[in-house]
Amino acid sequence: MTRTGRGRRRWIIALACLLALFILFNLVVLYFPSFETRTEYGKPPRDESVALVDDRLEDKNPAFDPALADPRPLGEWSLNASAAVLNLDCPILKPDIDAWMLTLSGSHAAAMKAMPTGVSSRHEGFLPSVNLLDASTKPADDGLFTAIDLAAYQGELGVSRALPDVVADVFAGLPPDSPARPFLAVALEIAGRPAALRTAEEETKRRLLREFESDVELSKPIAFYDWTPELRRLWRFHRFLQEEFDAKRLAIPRDLAKVLEKDAKLRNEYRQILAFFSRFTNPGVCLSVDDLAGAGPSFLAIKESKKVSHPTVAFLPPLTSRETELFERLFPMGPPPTANLMNELIRRIRTGEVDLDPGKAGGWYQHQVFALETLLLPEKGREKDKLLLTAAYKRRLLEAFKALMTKKRELHARGLARGRAPAAMIAPPPPASVRPRLRLEPAATFYLRTARAYAFLETFLRAAAGEERLKALHGLSESGVRKAALAAEIADLRLRFYGFHLLSCEDIGMRPAISDEEAVDADAAKRAAEEYLARLKDDPDLIRDVRFAIPIYVDGNRNVTRLWAVLGVRMAHLEASYAKPPSIRPLKSEGDWTPAGARLLGDSLYWIPVEEFAEFELPGKVSLTRAEFRAICERCKTKEEILAALKAR
Repeated sequence: MTRTGRGRRRWIIALACLLALFILFNLVVLYFPSFETRTEYGKPPRDESVALVDDRLEDKNPAFDPALADPRPLGEWSLNASAAVLNLDCPILKPDIDAWMLTLSGSHAAAMKAMPTGVSSRHEGFLPSVNLLDASTKPADDGLFTAIDLAAYQGELGVSRALPDVVADVFAGLPPDSPARPFLAVALEIAGRPAALRTAEEETKRRLLREFESDVELSKPIAFYDWTPELRRLWRFHRFLQEEFDAKRLAIPRDLAKVLEKDAKLRNEYRQILAFFSRFTNPGVCLSVDDLAGAGPSFLAIKESKKVSHPTVAFLPPLTSRETELFERLFPMGPPPTANLMNELIRRIRTGEVDLDPGKAGGWYQHQVFALETLLLPEKGREKDKLLLTAAYKRRLLEAFKALMTKKRELHARGLARGRAPAAMIAPPPPASVRPRLRLEPAATFYLRTARAYAFLETFLRAAAGEERLKALHGLSESGVRKAALAAEIADLRLRFYGFHLLSCEDIGMRPAISDEEAVDADAAKRAAEEYLARLKDDPDLIRDVRFAIPIYVDGNRNVTRLWAVLGVRMAHLEASYAKPPSIRPLKSEGDWTPAGARLLGDSLYWIPVEEFAEFELPGKVSLTRAEFRAICERCKTKEEILAALKAR
């Protein structure tokens, strides 16, 4: 064979071998897909009912303030971030690397323990989130709410006598043939104060009590109201007397109004009770019995003059909220299965259709919810020009709003209505890297408004109950009585959140917005916040289980109950970088500030605990205690598993 023929043969053999290898490789990939080594990371599926976009850097132009230096030296340099803009993003989780971050824990403490011990040089480690800092207040909020609510019920707050005593006096003033007698007798029996009735009245009372108890969503104590017999009795007493009577059923409320009309002292006491709860939570959603006293026959005219949303009257009116008003207006016949109530609320807050500002009439609940506004509308925060937020980070804030909104609502569940240099010097070498240094999630306005909500509560309770009573009262917990008195707990929380505002302003280079009228000791507030952050992993309140479900809408037409729930806590990434650079100068210099060059800038990556929210439907009138809901969650690890278990219950 010639040399040319042998060369051609070698080429043919080589091509044949390559073809065989190609076919073999494809067969291996086809039949053994686990051999594939590349991992594709796609964006997780999201509910895009709320459109979110990245902020534009050209819209962020904070003014440079030469006097606003960060008090923390950066080596031998000072840093001034007043003209800097901080870029915040939440990178997607990689299931093959970040699987541990997708597993839900029952508490923030448990989620923190799940973090790996080693971090990369780029990773700053743990950063307290808005969710965690809010969760640190939940046990105290629960405790103070139970103590105040129970003291008001038992007549120990100075607002009025014990509520059952007031109801007993109204009962005593009713005429013998009044249909209101068996109605009030039910409330008195729930309170352990049986009233003497005739046989026919006794039968009516038993029927009313059966009807009340058969409505589980109404009568079953949830949240912290199933901790003790006294709290369970309080829940049932209030909820029964929240029954709303429409224009066709006015006989009972009119008879109750006549008793108040004849007894000025009793009427004034009743008014004080209603005024207290309108500030402790929110104003009533309907008319009170007092509104009928001495009024003319036009019930609807009274309703219009009082500007309440429900054309009804109750002895203890359920309390209003922006979300209840919205849902009832949007879904007068009940929400369709495809509706997402939380997204409807969020969308309308963002468009301005729903205004969260409590104004002069709003109670503590509305002040708490108003503090959450900038999680949905970052542009309303004073820090808006300092933060360049990606759509992913806005989604994280949106999810935080959902969980925090649900927690605030659970706190007030009993009362809220459901829907229907001097010399020349040689400059030290510049810092190796200039990266954002966050001590807590940057949400300065949220922290400030939360502090003001506690300040509002403190002022209100001092006026309503007196300083001495607050010093004597202690909040409750599932295991007993909280150590600190209510006065001290409220003051500590107020000061701590003012401090969070100050730290957050420092972190992003922004002047605090605490007014002179607030009379806040800034040093003490900052110290309180720093001390708390230093020991937050030892905070016993963070051990508390965050999981619960609360009914938000009962649809009688479809016989289903819509619920909001916090399913647990998991970890997420928070990435921070400078979109516009901060300025630096030597520590001992009083010369000009110089923008940090691009080569110095770095980013910071943190783990933050986040709470997983869900909205779902269950058939019938349903209400789940914390224990019942958590028992379901304990059997599952992920959101999908929990929702599947709830559907199968």
